Amino acid sequence: MIFYYSRRAGLIADIALFFNMFFLIGVLASLGLALTLPGIAGIVLTIGMAVDANVLIYERVREEVMAGKGTRLAISDGFKNALSAIVMVI
Repeated sequence: MIFYYSRRAGLIADIALFFNMFFLIGVLASLGLALTLPGIAGIVLTIGMAVDANVLIYERVREEVMAGKGTRLAISDGFKNALSAIVMVI
């Protein structure tokens, strides 16, 4: 669903979410841990927080680009401005 938010940024966010899930399942499998209902709830929460962070970062970068900043500076400032909101959520 986040793919429809913006083609390029959405695709990057989808790839990041895929690797996030791949990493989580890989850690569970390598440690030989069982996946329980609380574990599934934790994974769903992790996915939700990752999607929220992606949307926040994308919006901040878009605001910086609309303010007339260059791409690299907009990305840098967008991440800096979104970090405080993301840390408050955690």
